[in-house]
Amino acid sequence: MNDRPNIIRESLAASGLAGAWHALLARVSQPLRGQAPPHPTPLRVKPGDTAGRGAATHPHGEIIHEVLSRYATILDTPMSFQSPASRYSPPAPGDAIHIHAFALPTPPVIFGAWPRVAVADLALAHGIPLGVRRVLAPGTQFGRGHPFVDGDGQAVGECLGTNLYFLFDLLAQEAAWVPLLLRRHLDLGLPILLPALPATRKLGPGEAEDRLRFLREETEGLVRGCQQSFCQAGRGAYIGSCQERMAEEIRFLQDEIAFLEDGVEEMARRITGDTRRRRETHRRLCLLQGRPDPPKADEGELEQLQALAEVCEARVQVGRISLSTNPILAEHAGRWFRLGRFQLDLHFSGDIRIVNLTHPVGPYDHPHIHNGRPCLGEIREGIAKLLGEFQFMAAAEVLIDFLKTVNPTDWRVPVLYWPEAAREAGCGVPAAT
Repeated sequence: MNDRPNIIRESLAASGLAGAWHALLARVSQPLRGQAPPHPTPLRVKPGDTAGRGAATHPHGEIIHEVLSRYATILDTPMSFQSPASRYSPPAPGDAIHIHAFALPTPPVIFGAWPRVAVADLALAHGIPLGVRRVLAPGTQFGRGHPFVDGDGQAVGECLGTNLYFLFDLLAQEAAWVPLLLRRHLDLGLPILLPALPATRKLGPGEAEDRLRFLREETEGLVRGCQQSFCQAGRGAYIGSCQERMAEEIRFLQDEIAFLEDGVEEMARRITGDTRRRRETHRRLCLLQGRPDPPKADEGELEQLQALAEVCEARVQVGRISLSTNPILAEHAGRWFRLGRFQLDLHFSGDIRIVNLTHPVGPYDHPHIHNGRPCLGEIREGIAKLLGEFQFMAAAEVLIDFLKTVNPTDWRVPVLYWPEAAREAGCGVPAAT
């Protein structure tokens, strides 16, 4: 009982009624109004034929012609390819292998209005992922071909005489997969179609099987190569994405550090201002209570700054005191590094800027200084209080000690980027890490 539909279809295809039946189907498939979409010119390939007649009318026409030319030459069998817009492609005579892309031998829609074949989704065909998942559902309508399934048991095509039908949308797939899907479809369907060709074929059954096996092995080699290429491209895209995300994270962290440094400097300025306000308030309180004024800062503090061994020049400018240092050396892991000369600007508002005058490394003036903004850590609050009390001498000593010290746990850039120098008398001020 299960073989009865196949027997009916085979008898229909073998009899003279097949032509009349498909002519009737073509008639009822015409739209009630308007004109049917024109059929593209079939792509025809003969054994050894290198000219792609009709290739320009099909998407991926050159790729398809190359595959068909290979199969036609190896099997010594002419082939044709067509992709009707109406999804209806009646079977052609058995003088060649005829391939119909995303079409049926019976109309999927009657009078252009009533669907009689459902369109479903298919994620994979022949083990290859589909970008466009449309697939014509298999069925037992009168005039349909013999369905065949791929390795996953999914119905992907039909055979009728020497006609091979694609149930999925071959031409809508990614260009790299189109020739591989076509080849695997041919490898699966041709063993069914070749016996239906006229007996005048030159190839015997054994030779045809050998050539089909050769084509299948060639297809699998191409699939493996394409998969490896996709894996390499995917790996490169993943590495590029990781690098892009890392660069984005670095930019975010740099912006976050700059934002936090602005906040810290603002708090330092506030500490400096509040320290001065507290000092002035204390002075006024002592005046009202009749107590002597607190001692004032030493009037010769500029001369004391100039007398520091590490200071080359000290001068007072608008709103700040500027110090220029002698060459600074720093020691790390038993090696000495020449960091260069620095300019320290101690602003009366509490801001501190330190610039490397001779040996900056890009935007880094020091392993702990970026674009002139020092990372002072826990000593920032103390320096802000010293500046608020106008104790520039003490603040300068702390900052010079900061310049002579490098700490690997929180430096912005390793000290190894600075030139190494032996410890020599008179060439700098060495200091331990």
